[in-house]
Amino acid sequence: MRVLQGGYSGLLVALVYAPGRGLFILKGGPSGEIRLEHENRAAFLGSSDEWLVDNQLDGIYGPVDVEIRDQSETWSAMAYRYIGGRTYRELADYSEFGGFLQSFTRTPTAEGTPPERTVRACLYKVASLLVRNADLQNEEEGRALGDYLPDVDWERDINASLTTAAALWSDIEDLRDFRAWYTEAAAAVRVAPVADRRLIHGDAHLANILVNSVRAEVDLIDFGKGRQAHVFEDLARFEIDLILHTTPRHVHSGALVQDELLETVNLVGDDDFALRDSPDEPRHRRCLRMWRQELCAVLRGTSLPGAAMMYRWFLLSESLKRIRWVTNNGPVAAGVDMLSLLRMITALRRMLDGHRYAPETVISTTAEALTLLRCTAAYVPMHGHERLTNEKRNRAKEAALHASAARGASVRITAETGYSYLATRGVFNSRILHLLAAGASLQMVICNPYFLEAYGISASYDPDGRRFGSVVPDRLELHTDLARKFEASLRGYEILREEYKSLVEVRLARFGLGATVLLTEQASFFEPYFHASRNRRERVLFDTFELQFEPGGLHMKRLLDETFQFHWNNADAVTDATSLEERCRRARTAVFDAWQNMGERQDTGERQDTGERQDTGGR
Repeated sequence: MRVLQGGYSGLLVALVYAPGRGLFILKGGPSGEIRLEHENRAAFLGSSDEWLVDNQLDGIYGPVDVEIRDQSETWSAMAYRYIGGRTYRELADYSEFGGFLQSFTRTPTAEGTPPERTVRACLYKVASLLVRNADLQNEEEGRALGDYLPDVDWERDINASLTTAAALWSDIEDLRDFRAWYTEAAAAVRVAPVADRRLIHGDAHLANILVNSVRAEVDLIDFGKGRQAHVFEDLARFEIDLILHTTPRHVHSGALVQDELLETVNLVGDDDFALRDSPDEPRHRRCLRMWRQELCAVLRGTSLPGAAMMYRWFLLSESLKRIRWVTNNGPVAAGVDMLSLLRMITALRRMLDGHRYAPETVISTTAEALTLLRCTAAYVPMHGHERLTNEKRNRAKEAALHASAARGASVRITAETGYSYLATRGVFNSRILHLLAAGASLQMVICNPYFLEAYGISASYDPDGRRFGSVVPDRLELHTDLARKFEASLRGYEILREEYKSLVEVRLARFGLGATVLLTEQASFFEPYFHASRNRRERVLFDTFELQFEPGGLHMKRLLDETFQFHWNNADAVTDATSLEERCRRARTAVFDAWQNMGERQDTGERQDTGERQDTGGR
């Protein structure tokens, strides 16, 4: 016996081998759930599985009392015929339908990719299983659309998520008052265009459909959610899954390419979509077109007036249900990121309002832009909460450094003085020690304490209100606090270098650094510099802001990687500090003298100009 993952049902599932019977699947759970699934399977398939009957495995076994989490429950068990390869060679032939479709759409030239005729044959069999050769009828009893639509549990995350999204993404106007629109618009369809009521599978997503890609065989599993409902409910769940599994994704982030997703969803609004053919279209849209063509061939009545419109209502309700998956399980488990899902929902709403959806090409809201940049946190120190915010972002940085140490991954940093990381009393120094002790490396670029940028920073430390904000040519020393930080950082680097040799290297930037940048395998951090009063920062610890990015955000990752590499390539080794300090002193003095001379000439010119204006006024 091998216990298998039981999905999200909470039931116990195992692969069993019994002498004389071979392999089969055994599922155990609460007696009521097992009985319902057993009855649904028999009713849905229309006949008993001969293999189960021959092996006396077609019944329900139990009930028995079991102890689960210190509670007594009554459980039963049922058996499924095992569907899958029985040899190592055959294992590659079987997969869930999602993997089967992805192999067709994403690797068209790879060995083992199923040909189009096989995909079409399997889509036909899926449609045949879900529809079972029934046909749609004109609604004769005058039942409303709402009588057929599945219930949308608005109170379980859906309404809250839509309301929050409407506030964050204010330019997506269709998200506003979505629940009210849905309720009123659905109720306005007083007579549903087409009628149907049958036992549906109830959970026809791709993981519950197994396929043998060599024999083009398709099997349904997991009938526990079967109930009497409209066939559109099964079809919509399958189609939404098909779209999400086949739409291209960004290589690094794994997020759906929104333009491709919306172009595909827009085809759903074309009533003639399945009737036409377009051999040159991308494979993911070709896959959707083949599905619609096979569905129309199997399900009679799809051309009845209003049938396509009614089906789009089911697609929308299914999309709304996915919000809970994203909220509770995250985009990886849900198979779709929240922004893409919301775009798809608003596209379907516009179709039902009689319009096509044209996504904006310009991002106009901060929240949407940060989402696209894969920004996961923004640390903004509001008045009175600066220290708490500082502690929170420091914990995030510590976690990222700890993760890098655990993986032995390198860390790269740009910083003004590097005090927090290099100085023995720096807040992250212990994490740097842990990182290097684990065998990971550190590359760091800090400002050159001997040249112009350092004196610009120093001016921000000047407490003299009269001089604040200007570099004073006759003051060629760094502010005491800044000089102390540079000294502690360089001394800390010497200590690290003695212990960890080439694992740690610090360079002095030739050009001004615009931000503290921390690049780790787990996250990136970006804190821009401002020439504001450093006295205030010394009091509150944190007075700017900092953004945290996922490593999968390709756009921001490229910018930060290239910026670090620029400063690393245009920097001087700290080991050359003695000669560098002398060269920088001569150059610095020359620049300050030039600034002073320019200031004197400017003052003289202003005095002369003022005198001329006065003379002119006297005349």
